[in-house]
This record gives sequence, C-alpha cells and structure tokens, in this order.
Amino acid sequence: SCRNSRSKRLCSLTLGEMTSRTACWSLLTRLASAGMAVAGRQGCLALEAASMQSKSSGSKLMAAASSARDFLMQPHALAVSRNFGTSSPALSNLVNILNDEIKHEKDNYIQPEPIKSGPPAPFVLSESLDDTLLSLKRTYKGEEIHIDLHVNNQPSPEYTDDDSGAEDGNEEVLTTVVFNVTVTKEAKALVFECESDGTFVAINHVSHEPKDGHVSESFYTGPVFEELDENLQNEFRSYLQERGITEDLGEYLRHLIYDKEQKEYVGWLQKVRDFVK
Repeated sequence: SCRNSRSKRLCSLTLGEMTSRTACWSLLTRLASAGMAVAGRQGCLALEAASMQSKSSGSKLMAAASSARDFLMQPHALAVSRNFGTSSPALSNLVNILNDEIKHEKDNYIQPEPIKSGPPAPFVLSESLDDTLLSLKRTYKGEEIHIDLHVNNQPSPEYTDDDSGAEDGNEEVLTTVVFNVTVTKEAKALVFECESDGTFVAINHVSHEPKDGHVSESFYTGPVFEELDENLQNEFRSYLQERGITEDLGEYLRHLIYDKEQKEYVGWLQKVRDFVK
C-alpha cells in the first residue's frame, strides 16, 4: 500500500487516467513533483510497452494500465526517494560511496609503529582535531625548543623507475618530512628550517630573529645555508643534535605527519557525509 497521504493521492488514479500516453506523462510530472520521477518513468514505460503489444485499446490496454499502476504502488518503486522533494538517487549514491570510503579507511588503518610510544623523550606533542599544525616542545638549559610541522606544507612523494618488473612500474621512495625548529632564549630565537627522511637531518636555512617573529618582510633572515663554511654547517648540525633533533626524531616526525593526515582525511569524509545526507 502507499505509505503517506501524498503518495496515496497519486496512487488512487483511475484506470481511465492511465489509458493514454498523454495521461501517462501527466502522471510522470505529478510523480516528479513528489520526488518519485524514476518510479513514474518506469511505470509509464511498462504501460507503453504493454500497449504497443496490444492490437486494440480494449481490455489488454486496460490490463496493462492496471499493471503499471500496481508497479507504482510497490514499496520498491515508492522508496526511490526517502525524503520526498529533497533526496535523489544521486545523493543517496554519494552518501553510500562516502560511507564505503570511511569504512575502507578505518578497516585498513594501522597506526605506524614508530609513533605508538609517543615522541622521543623529553619532547611533548600538541595537536588539535581539524588543525593541520603539529607541535613538539621541550626545554634545554633554559632554552625553549619548539618543533612545528604542517600537514599541508609537505613535499609530494617521489617515484623512481622500478626495474623489478612490478606491475605499476614505479616505486615510492622514502617520505621526507619538512619542519621548523625554533630555539628561544629570552627575547631572541634561532629558527632552523629542516627536513628528514629518518636516516638524516638536513638544515636548509638558519635565521636569527625576534622571539615574536620578523617585524617586516624585508628583514634579513640569514645567508644560504649551503654557502656557509662546511665546518660551520657541521657545528649547526651538532647544535641541533645536542637539543634532540636527531635521525630518530626525523623518523618519528615522518610517520607522525602521515598518521595526522590520515586522521584528518577520515574526519573530513565524515563531516562531508553528515552534511550531504
């Protein structure tokens, strides 16, 4: 039977109203206004196909009309739209695909082993949901050490030709993570722009600046790091290692940024799903 007063009115059409193509498409229009265009179209096609097979417009056409109306009254035909006038098969498909993607990501999620025990001591991790910034901090001999890295500010994975005969023909190389290390003492700070793949820590730039940052965009931030004397470069690396900026920390950070991006992606899928459903 029809499930609400609006659909009952549409389903109570007389057989006479359904005995012509014009009346059939009139029915389709009325069904469309109720969010049941697909059900109406299928019912009309069933009617037209039956009438084409009929040699006359008598009892056979009437029987075909009756079958079409019966089709429209079936629950699966009326269930095309769960919320009449506001839903559609396309919207339902979008929600279903989003649910499938959420389930797939959750079912296949495995927390990286290097981050299960937390950051290397004595660093403390700070993060917030929906925020792509990750921060680690510690103190060292009166200094404040901050490490900042952003999910949205990471290099894309690089690929190399695979000579092993793999099907995809490419192999993803070890992920590199980029991050800033800020060493603050009183009102001044040294800011190191770094990167690591877990086997090394590279320094790309060093700037000396006020604790609260540059006062202007034209502020001199320091020379090109690679143009510094090699001994000076090595001492800067030792300076960071003494403060815990090591290969082990780099290994932790590159897995941490992957895990953070994964969690934010699933959260985004859930929010989009909730919005459109």
